[in-house]
Amino acid sequence: MADSRPVYLRIADDLRRRIDDGSLTVGARIPSRSELKRAYAASDQTVDRAVRVLKAAGYAEGQFGRGVFVADRAPLGTLLRTTGAVDTPFAAEIRTVRDRHPLRAPHLTWGRPPTRDPRPNGDWRPDRDQRPDRDQRPDRDGDQDRERERERERERNRRPDQDGHPIRDQHPPCGHPSGGTSLTWEATSAEAPAPARIAERLGIAPGDPVVCTEYEYLADRRPVQLATSWEPLAVTAGTDVVHPERGPYARRGVRGRLAAIGVRVVRARELVGSRPATTPEAEALGCAAGQCVTVVERTHFDGDGRAVETSDLVVRADRWRLEYVIPFTG
Repeated sequence: MADSRPVYLRIADDLRRRIDDGSLTVGARIPSRSELKRAYAASDQTVDRAVRVLKAAGYAEGQFGRGVFVADRAPLGTLLRTTGAVDTPFAAEIRTVRDRHPLRAPHLTWGRPPTRDPRPNGDWRPDRDQRPDRDQRPDRDGDQDRERERERERERNRRPDQDGHPIRDQHPPCGHPSGGTSLTWEATSAEAPAPARIAERLGIAPGDPVVCTEYEYLADRRPVQLATSWEPLAVTAGTDVVHPERGPYARRGVRGRLAAIGVRVVRARELVGSRPATTPEAEALGCAAGQCVTVVERTHFDGDGRAVETSDLVVRADRWRLEYVIPFTG
């Protein structure tokens, strides 16, 4: 029986099968455009479309000037969603698939501020044979140059200017486990009008002022999770907690910060879904635009049922799983 599939799908499926059965291993070069054209009697456009299908599915990644290579799709670990995790944009623990040793980030709990050089209660040892994401290959000099440039950029943006430009905060490593992995995050806060979908979640009018904080979480400078948080200025304006990562109540989470101004947060709701990654998300997370990401929409409520914060959390669906522990009582 003749194969009725479009040629680009036949090419993509054949390559995917070779990757799944190990004929093409992680890091191996995908056959070039000219090789695939000859093998399938296909046009440039057909071959390019097949490769885009592979990239969108997370099977392949492009390296500028070198070609397309088989991507590492092995899950990196689990982001554990607990009470502490719900209180902050980041999961309370990261667990690797092999070791199952958690890295607990102390800035994710609320109460007493952490020390200057907080240490994790636990250990995260990444797979030592784990290949770098994306097109990252050993390049010590380049890494150092990029890190110096990032640090200069952080310094330029560390304090808000008189015109109210965004405030950017970069936090030191949360830990230095035995494998040398450090967990850091950067946060950028700015006042903005609430988009319609965010206004609906917060129960305010579209365009009402909010403080929008964008987070990027890194493990050894490699992206782990993105998060964006919105808080109504009607709740925090004129207080010490208006910017989540600055002031005397920074790093205490939503409950701890809002408790300082007399707002008692009593519950949170999370909606978990998936969608294609946007281009900025793909660039930040090291995947192809359109590749599937897991999105958690989380909203905190006070004792009167008022929404006081809402966030979008984004992780790569092919690299991270979300774990929920559901206790039973009685």
